[in-house]
Formats: sequence, structure tokens, C-alpha cells
Amino acid sequence: MNLECLPNEILLDLFEYFKIEDLFHTFYNVKYRFNILLLKHFHSYHLDFQSVSKSDLHVICTKYLPLIRNQIISLRFSDDDNTPVQSKYIPIYFPSFLQLSHLRALSFYCINSSNPMERLIIEWHQLPYLTILSIINCSFTMKIDFHTIINSIWSLDHLVYCYLNGIYGTSTSFIAPDVTSLSIQYLFYQRGSMDWDVLPKLLKNTPYLRSLNTNIIDYSEPEKELSSYTTFTLTRLNVYMRVTTNTLSFWKYLPNLSHLTVSMKQFYLDGKQWEYIIRTYLPKLKIFRLYMDFAADDCNQIEKYVDRLLNSFRSSFWLEEHQWYVQCHWEKMPESKGWPGIVLTTLPSLSNDSSVLGSSCYRSTCPDDNVYNSYDHVDVLSYSRFFHLHSFLFPNLHHLDLQDPANDELWSHVFNLQKLRILTFYADKQYDHPEN
Repeated sequence: MNLECLPNEILLDLFEYFKIEDLFHTFYNVKYRFNILLLKHFHSYHLDFQSVSKSDLHVICTKYLPLIRNQIISLRFSDDDNTPVQSKYIPIYFPSFLQLSHLRALSFYCINSSNPMERLIIEWHQLPYLTILSIINCSFTMKIDFHTIINSIWSLDHLVYCYLNGIYGTSTSFIAPDVTSLSIQYLFYQRGSMDWDVLPKLLKNTPYLRSLNTNIIDYSEPEKELSSYTTFTLTRLNVYMRVTTNTLSFWKYLPNLSHLTVSMKQFYLDGKQWEYIIRTYLPKLKIFRLYMDFAADDCNQIEKYVDRLLNSFRSSFWLEEHQWYVQCHWEKMPESKGWPGIVLTTLPSLSNDSSVLGSSCYRSTCPDDNVYNSYDHVDVLSYSRFFHLHSFLFPNLHHLDLQDPANDELWSHVFNLQKLRILTFYADKQYDHPEN
């Protein structure tokens, strides 16, 4: 067949696009040349066991794994709804992770067994190429405490990317490492929080950290002030905050920030305060994204309140120097309904929050309020009946969750979402013509 006429370099490139089970099923033991390519020259095997059936898992691990152990560069385990109890097979098929001598990326997703992590803490220091570690939505119940895990991760000599998003299945406060990592550059810590007093120690013990994504929701202050000469290399920060304490003084340690995304709940800083912070402490800032959700002080004067807030973002700093525009969203409601919430976001809005997408009132600092009404940066959306879904507003939407999608008009808009790839909907009643 013509495939055999292709040079080895092209075939090796093609192998990158195959799942391992399909790759071996298609090429192994078909031609001696293919066997040599698979077992000797192809060094980029990615084993992703998420959504792999039990039978395929058995075939891969018993027939193919022994042949390619030293050529596996990424490994992903999963105990999610599609692959339940997969973790119990990990000790059987992977009695030691040291056999994966060239592993670069390791991921645990929805793993509910403690055994893999207990073994890894002992073994992963002997994986010289491990640069990416992901632990997502896991529920470890271990004798080893969280601080020990953090110190063990920070002791990995070559780790660059660290994603920690739910280790114990519940919100866990981050504990700063006692050891210094000279390799970690990217840290993602969600489904948990960091205290203000932890953040300086984290940055001090991760001196080459470039990007941080985390939540700061505690009200504690640093135990001691850092040296006035202390600065950190951090260039990207994505942070969720529920505190005002110490926020103004902390920015001075981050003069290298070029990308800043801030989400605030229950409080806000106005445009003059943000302008002072950016002018004084963040001279290299190029990208600034802001989301603030708070209650108005006076529900009877909400429009004047909004105008006063927006005016603080109308200085030449905002409109001319950076052309950073903001937009306020709110709902008109009777006084008996309580204090109305206000959401302020920079434009274009990246929020998929229904309080933004479904708000009846909005006003912005942009010369034309309608310029950014196409939410072309929103790619994931959960739809409810509280706002209207119009396909032209979401040209880049690729993941949509629908609640009770009984409206024919709604479906007409869904069909026009050209980039939609994932659709999930929940129905709470029997439909007359579900096939439609």
C-alpha cells in the first residue's frame, strides 16, 4: 500500500496522532519496518487512560506497555464516571513508576485511592525528566499530610508546571513549602485558598515562578514585612480575592507583572485606586482583566452609584494610555428584594456568569456600549432561563450546558453555534417529541 512508501520521518509524525491502542492495532506485526519504528525510534508515547475501557486498559498494559516503558513521555490516570475504579489497577500494571524512566508529564484526575500518591512521594524524585504534574479533583485520604506533599513536590529538581486543583476533595488552604524549588515556573492552585501570609513565603521559595493562578480569601496579614528591596520574577497572576487587607502594599513586590487577572467578591477598588496601584507598582503591566462583584451602598440611587464608579475609570490613564474599558451590570429590583448586586468587568468580558450575561441594565466607559456586546471571548457557558441565548453573541462558544432546553427558539440558536463541540443538557420532564 502507498503508506509503505512514506519515509520514516513522516510515519513517525503520523504516529503522534494515534491513540496507543489504535497505533499498535494498525501497525504492530504488520511489517518488520513498522515494528522497528514503533519499538526503537518512536519516543513520544502518550498514555491517556481517561475514557479508556477496562478491556482496552488491560490490553494496553499487558501487551504494549512492557515493550515501550522507556518511550512513554506522558501518563494520565482517571477515576471519573467513564473510568470508575481505574485506580485499583494502577498497582497491578504499574508496580513501580521508576520503570517510566523518560516520563515528562504525570496527571491524576478524580483518583480516589491514596496508594498512587503514597508511592509517588517515594519514587518521583528518581524520574529525571518529570516537568509537568497535574492533580485534579482527587480525594486522597492519606496518612501523609498536605505539607509533606507540597515539600515533596518542591523538591522535584526539574518540575516546571504544577497544577493542583483539589487534592483532598475539599477546599484546602495552601501551605507554603519549606524547601526552595529552582525549577517551578507555573503554579495553578484552585479548589483551595492561600492566605496573604503564605504568599510571600511561596514566592520566596519559588524564585523563578512566572505564572500563578490561585484564590486569596483569608483575612490574615503577613507575619512580617518583606525587605523593601524584595521583588519577585512573577509575570502572570490570576487571583481571586475576598480581602482588602494588605492588597495595596503587596503589589510593590511584583514589579515584573505583565498579565494580571483579578476577581473580587464582596468588595471593590475603584478606578482611581487601581490606577494608583498600576502606576506605582506595576510599570510593566500590559494585560489587565478585572471582575468585581459587590452590593450597592444605596439601592435607591443605584444608577448614580454606577455612574460615580464608572467615572473613576474615565481618566486619561484608562481611556487613552491603555484603552482599558470597563462595564457595569446590574438588575433593577424593588427595595423589598434587598441590596442589588453590581458586577464590573473589563472589556471584552471573559465572564460566563449569568449575572453578567443576563443583566437587564449595563453601562460602560467604552464610547459605544454595543461594541463589546458580542461575548466573543466566552467559550464555556451554562445556560439558564434568566437570560436569552443568541448565537451571534457567542461566536466562539465550544462548550454549552443547558438547563431544561424545551424552547424551540433556543434550539435554533444552538444549531447556529458554529464552533460548538460539547453539549450537555438536563431535562426534568418528558418531552412529546424528544427526537426533534
